[in-house]
Amino acid sequence: MSSNTGGQQPSPPTGQTSAEAAGSIRDRLAARPTDEASSGGDSRTSDVNESAFQQTYSVPADEQQRASSSTPQAVEALGGEMHRDLTPQESRSAERKVSALFLLSVVGVIGFIVTYVAVPSEFGEAGNTYYTPLLGSFMALALFGVGAGAVLWAKLLMPDEEAVQERHPFGSPPEERAATAAALKEGFGQANIARRPLLIGSLALGGGALALLPVPLLFSMGPYQHKERVLRTTGWKEGVRLIRQNGTPVKLGDLVVGAVESVFPDVEHGTKLADSPALLIRMRPEELDVPEDKAEWVYDGHIVYSSICTHLGCPVKLYEQQTHHLFCPCHQSTFDASKSAKVLFGPAARPLPQLAISVDEEGYFVAQGDFQEPTGPSYWERG
Repeated sequence: MSSNTGGQQPSPPTGQTSAEAAGSIRDRLAARPTDEASSGGDSRTSDVNESAFQQTYSVPADEQQRASSSTPQAVEALGGEMHRDLTPQESRSAERKVSALFLLSVVGVIGFIVTYVAVPSEFGEAGNTYYTPLLGSFMALALFGVGAGAVLWAKLLMPDEEAVQERHPFGSPPEERAATAAALKEGFGQANIARRPLLIGSLALGGGALALLPVPLLFSMGPYQHKERVLRTTGWKEGVRLIRQNGTPVKLGDLVVGAVESVFPDVEHGTKLADSPALLIRMRPEELDVPEDKAEWVYDGHIVYSSICTHLGCPVKLYEQQTHHLFCPCHQSTFDASKSAKVLFGPAARPLPQLAISVDEEGYFVAQGDFQEPTGPSYWERG
């Protein structure tokens, strides 16, 4: 490293080697006056001397370009030596481990299918809570078996080689393509796949079994061919009482004017049915503005709407007593509870479905039937 405090020297011309550049600088130093008086009294000196230069070799530009575009070369693995070759006994042991993982995938697929067919899945059935976790566990086991087996195969039975490749143009020359094909063919031969029938058979069995995973799901599409009928049905039926979250029935007179109550159908697991929650609201009869065909759906100022937003299914339970507005907290859809829950604002596309109610002989609120239209979001097609 050299420095010049007496003035910056011009850079050597392009194409000069380091030795040529050093020689030209030495010539200029030798011709420089040493007497301070001859230099106009400038007392600045330079610490650059001839011994500071070394003869170096500069790689020509064409050689650098050829080196950067050369084919990949194998290098030793960073951080240690490449692992040794396995003995025949160790190779057989590794082969059995990989095959065991592939067969584990088959077990996962079989367990998935058995769970789908045999384990109760309907809400309320004994043991139905295990249905979804078992499906997920067996699917994870099936995918893990094939994935882990492939990784272990590459780790233990494939040749260990690390290569560094410089960045090169996208289009490889024909000779490099031929070299790559030859390397792949050689690697395939070194893996000894043809001499490992156990691995080939277990891999084919495990990988092929994965194709059976979605097959059981196809049989579940049948009931949803008539999805409008399925979506239209909830837990409400004629004569079913309106109950609170704690299971107690709602009686006429329990609500004061302006009060609301979350209600559910009095059926088995009725408080947990996702499509059946509703909201009972009491207003003054003169405040209600309902169509003539729905006049019999209300009882003494009490009216019931589905509490599932018709936009994306959020719970609509924020009621403003003075304006009779129902608000959805998710996307601010606003419904007018005094006018059949018509949409006043927001992304909801249709009013909240209304439930026809009456009072039984004991004074408890009951439903006259189910909702007349599907509850919840409007993203399904309806005739």
